[in-house]
Amino acid sequence: MKKQNYLGWLLLLFTIFIGSWQFIRNFYDQQVLMQHETYLQQKADLFIRLSASDQSLETIAKQYVIDSEERITSLDEKGNILFDTYDSTLSGTRSKRPEVNAVLKGSSLGRAVRMSPTLHKELLYVAIPIKEDGQLKAIIRIAEPTANFLPSAQRMKQAIFLVYSFFWLILSGIILQILRRRNRPVETILPVIKKMIKHPDNPEIIMQSSPQWKELYQSVNLLSEQMSHTYQAYSASEKRLYTLLNELMIGVFIIDEDGKLLLMNATMQEQLGNFAAPLQRSFTETITDTQLIQMIYQINDKHPFTHEEIQTTNERVLDITLRYFEEAKQILGVSYDLTRIRQLEKLQKDFVGNVSHELKTPVTSLIGFTETLLDGAKDNPETLTAFLKIMQKDAYRLENLIQEIIQLSKSADIDYHIQTINVDQVFQQILTDYTPVIEEKQLTITLEGDTNLFFTTKMELFTPICKNLIENAINYSLPQGEIKIHFAEKSGLVFYVQDFGIGIEKEEQVRIFERFYRVDKARARNSGGTGLGLAIVKDYVEILGGSIHVDSHLGVGSTFHVFLPMN
Repeated sequence: MKKQNYLGWLLLLFTIFIGSWQFIRNFYDQQVLMQHETYLQQKADLFIRLSASDQSLETIAKQYVIDSEERITSLDEKGNILFDTYDSTLSGTRSKRPEVNAVLKGSSLGRAVRMSPTLHKELLYVAIPIKEDGQLKAIIRIAEPTANFLPSAQRMKQAIFLVYSFFWLILSGIILQILRRRNRPVETILPVIKKMIKHPDNPEIIMQSSPQWKELYQSVNLLSEQMSHTYQAYSASEKRLYTLLNELMIGVFIIDEDGKLLLMNATMQEQLGNFAAPLQRSFTETITDTQLIQMIYQINDKHPFTHEEIQTTNERVLDITLRYFEEAKQILGVSYDLTRIRQLEKLQKDFVGNVSHELKTPVTSLIGFTETLLDGAKDNPETLTAFLKIMQKDAYRLENLIQEIIQLSKSADIDYHIQTINVDQVFQQILTDYTPVIEEKQLTITLEGDTNLFFTTKMELFTPICKNLIENAINYSLPQGEIKIHFAEKSGLVFYVQDFGIGIEKEEQVRIFERFYRVDKARARNSGGTGLGLAIVKDYVEILGGSIHVDSHLGVGSTFHVFLPMN
């Protein structure tokens, strides 16, 4: 039990002590006064009997009060003073005095305690009627200063107070001891329970041994141990849950009924572009997307579920599902990032459209020329030869397109043959294959690098990379232009292919590796390009674990840098 409770009990006991003592003191004073009242009444009766003899009442009274502080007054049947032993000249009525008034009204005794205006002392007045044949004949009043008997009574009262106080001390001690024994388990258990609440992971043990409370203490110890195990298990489960939520590829967040954000996993933060989500604060401080905020405000107990696909301000496509839980008064949000899926769907759609278009052009050309020849143009040798050359060109273009599509379909999971090659010889062989075009455009080719540099790689992937970069440089170089090829070994193979052709605008450089994308569509078609060469280069470089980037300026030329790690 707390000290305040003990102080409360002490205050209550003290109040009862004071109240009881006041009652005892007043009772004792009344008893003392009653004793002196009886004493004075007996004196008055004695005076009345003596006055029936030879001496008068006045003579007896005056003889009696000699050397005494007592005062005797005689009054007639109406309360008028007949004589007074203190002042013989005193006269007048005393019918309004309480003690006299009581006798006049028929009482057998009148008593009062008050200050005497004559003696200037506190006196005890006792008035007794003198009757004859049942009729009031006179009144005799005796007064005595209270100072004559109260001081001795006060000493006795002090002795009583000491005994009374000692009794109350013993009684208070017994009561407090009973309270302490009764509240001892509470005083012992309460601090342990507070520690259990504050630190539920640490078990608290009561070490006191008490036969009376042994079973209670053991139960509390067992409860503390079980609570500690339960909390540790809960903490472990909660930690696993949060770890799982942070490892999920889907976004998860929880909002309570006050609009405070209770949970947001790392994936959701990434999807929203917010990597410092403040918890236990309004969700609008973290979630700034207006569409998502509007969805959250629409969720309530009447509309507990909603599902919608939104596009955020950071260009992400999110599939959002919100569900309201009535029991917990919370909103659970689950988000799937569909950005890459939608991009792939668009790429697939564009790819199919581009393939269809690229295949349709040469096929349409072949059909058209074939029908023209069948309609009679075959009989003209010059027309036949010209048409066959055009058909051959379109057939080669169709073959290249199909071949490049096949190359794009190759997967990184294919077990390509690894071999050691001479890098210089590979470039020389590719340049030899393009000799007719190089000579036609009068291009100057510069090949720089160690002629004895050997590199271990997957030849089926390495050759298309080099071939497409060189072909791209040849196609986009101006007549009588220059192409530089440089290679070296730097923790792998590093090489670049540089041309001084038309160049690429800054805005288009991010798209040149897309399939079927052409910087100059007219030039690409005339050169037989399909728009797949750089896409093949990027895919094959990534399969080999390397990287590629381009430096280009419009009207100046382009340089493609490639790094391939050692196998």
